[in-house]
Amino acid sequence: MNLVRRCRSYWYDKSIFLLTPVVVAFLALILTPVTLSAEAAAEPQEEPNAVEDTVEEDEELVEEPGDEDLSFFGEQTVTATGTAIDTFDIPTPVIVINSERIDELQPNNAAELLRNEPGVDVNGVGPNQARPIIRGQRGLRVLFMENGLRMNNSRRQTDFGEIVGLVDIEFVETMEVVRGAASVLYGTDAIGGVLNLITKVPAVGDGSGVNGSLGLRYSDVDSQFKGGGTVGGYVNNFSYFVGATTRSTDDYDVPAGSFGDITLEEDTVVLDTAIDDDSITGYLGYRFNEKHSIFGKYLRYSAGETGFGFVDPALLGEDTLTRIFYPFQDFDRFTFGYSADGLESAMASTVNVQIYRQENERELGFNIFIPIGAPFGIPSDLTIDTLNFTNLDTWGGRAEAVKAIHEKHLLNYGIEYFNDDSFNTDQNTTITTLRAPFPIDFICGPSGAIPFPFECVFEEFDDIANTPNAENTGSGVFIQDTFWISKRFTAIFGARWGRSETKAKPTPGHSPEVISLADFDDDKVVGALNLTYAATNNLHIVGSIASAFRAPNIIERLFSGPTPEGFGFQIFSPNLVSETSLNYDIGLKYRNKSAYFEVTYFENEIDDAIVQHTLTDEEFAALPPELQDEIIASGFEDTVIQQRNAETLTIKGIEAAGGWAWENGLSIGANYTHLTGQADLGGDAADPTGDTFSDKIAGYLRWSQRKGRYWAEYRVRHNGEQDQVLDPGQDPGPIGPVLPSFTIHTLAAGVTAFENETWAHLFGLVWDNLTDELYSEFSNAGFFRPNPGQSIMLTYRLRVR
Repeated sequence: MNLVRRCRSYWYDKSIFLLTPVVVAFLALILTPVTLSAEAAAEPQEEPNAVEDTVEEDEELVEEPGDEDLSFFGEQTVTATGTAIDTFDIPTPVIVINSERIDELQPNNAAELLRNEPGVDVNGVGPNQARPIIRGQRGLRVLFMENGLRMNNSRRQTDFGEIVGLVDIEFVETMEVVRGAASVLYGTDAIGGVLNLITKVPAVGDGSGVNGSLGLRYSDVDSQFKGGGTVGGYVNNFSYFVGATTRSTDDYDVPAGSFGDITLEEDTVVLDTAIDDDSITGYLGYRFNEKHSIFGKYLRYSAGETGFGFVDPALLGEDTLTRIFYPFQDFDRFTFGYSADGLESAMASTVNVQIYRQENERELGFNIFIPIGAPFGIPSDLTIDTLNFTNLDTWGGRAEAVKAIHEKHLLNYGIEYFNDDSFNTDQNTTITTLRAPFPIDFICGPSGAIPFPFECVFEEFDDIANTPNAENTGSGVFIQDTFWISKRFTAIFGARWGRSETKAKPTPGHSPEVISLADFDDDKVVGALNLTYAATNNLHIVGSIASAFRAPNIIERLFSGPTPEGFGFQIFSPNLVSETSLNYDIGLKYRNKSAYFEVTYFENEIDDAIVQHTLTDEEFAALPPELQDEIIASGFEDTVIQQRNAETLTIKGIEAAGGWAWENGLSIGANYTHLTGQADLGGDAADPTGDTFSDKIAGYLRWSQRKGRYWAEYRVRHNGEQDQVLDPGQDPGPIGPVLPSFTIHTLAAGVTAFENETWAHLFGLVWDNLTDELYSEFSNAGFFRPNPGQSIMLTYRLRVR
């Protein structure tokens, strides 16, 4: 395996060069007649103010006290529209968390920032396994990006998606979360929404300058130590940024208590949540002149053994063990970019082009122990051990341009492409142990019988990959227009054509007939219309309608074998088609200098939604005999699943948030989310929101000294109870059919000391889960993985400027 990893080099694969002609043609079109000559370094012309220049003089707005541009709650987003814009001026619901707030919260990874935000939730436990849930959608229905480039992994399980921990939070300047369909700008997977991590880059000026930081973190619940630092600056036309972090944790503890039908009599360790991991990043940029610049960037994440987390089954009254873990994961990404601003081209005012190459190598293991009854009077059992190695080699690029047209329109357009090349191996061992109080030579033969209790062991091993090697590609062309119809009325409308394709490669153990069934290609056209009506300077009425799509990934179509979650045997799904969705939003936004409030009603209907279907006895009997034998040998003949397209999956809800700030430094805020849903599975109906909350209320009370040296904050979050989503006759598990409500309290504080013009020392404290409550986020409850108990986290940061 090491030989394979060494031989699969980035830069000897000629495929990266296939994108070059496309990018060159794009640049030639939009930059004409611009060149990179010294003469082109003239001062850029000021862009027209599209809002002020497109309205009649007599169209006055009703003025109210306060200036929304100076609001305490003001934030800008680039993810929602592709250009920098105030979140108040767009209809799209967006969460923006800046670097100052990230430093205060000190999360393990970016997904943890979502726990107290409206419309979002978190799946997974441990320092690096948390993943976002947006409006009840998770996994591959949420697009994870870094600086606008996709990070989603087509070789991940459907419900889990890629871990956001690949980008260390130390390197993140801003996290932006778009709630709702975003396929027009970002293509496949953006059905539920988008999480975009915008990383830190050095400032550029004349002469030279340097800044940096050093951070330390300790938390007691998992004995975590984390250290890291960054250095960035510029010298003449060059800019640079370097960062590194290292982290070591133990398995964390949860308190004694009850959660549903589960009772833990004493503090308990959640196994497989420890990790040792490291991250490094490097950035080098060059500015040709005031208009043109290029950069190169490298990002690496390396993790040792960790897992999905599990509690000793004996403590839960269970006799079945399911363990899912990663022996290692290595991720490398190289990005090269070009940007231009203030262009005089007829085709573009600004241009951004990024080309990237990445490699994601990892091992995934799972161990399953299943009692199979006592056919001879003494309990017998089945053990399944699987170890998968995957190398997903990806290259791609994105080129986009912005142009103001006739003073009323701001046009965004561009092209995008990615290619995932998946190589994987599997080692599968199945051990069946039969026990009896008497000799059972008639089953296993004389040599296999062991004196009382007489035991017979059958061991089967194969190294046939559960998923054939495959390529997954996606491409698209998009255009979006922001149209200032009047001073009161703004419209943003856009469209994308996208193409997705999966093609399996010859793989040992997979017949040509099976390989031929794997080919898939699909074309989709999606669109969006977003409207904002400014009733006053401070009150906006907003609405949107947008379609989105998600192509089935490699695992959904091609996987065949025991599922990593350990609840069944999955078979090929060659007939899957892409999911499509239609998302509606309507809402109000109010903001002045000291306060804000917004409320949104949304409905997202997904057609051809990909869901897990459990085969009936008749469907199982229709499978090829050799496949039936394989399934029976695995012990999962009662739970055979196949990914299928359901008729519809609908999730709707209400999101509300508000806040108030006083001049003395005191501020208060709260948000509320309600989710409900309906799944039409061609005869069966179920609520699809059982993997997340139905109701969530979160709030905070904060005080900050005017000079910003001291701050303190109290946060509270309450998740209402939720019914589990169960198939008819399905065992609800140890928790019971209802996931109970829980309330989490947090105190945090910070102080900036020894500050001067050169440096500042920042000390922070976060005291989480004050009441030491035993609880589990609902997406982690069915496969019970409780969250940490009461914990204290101490942080230190040195800033040099």
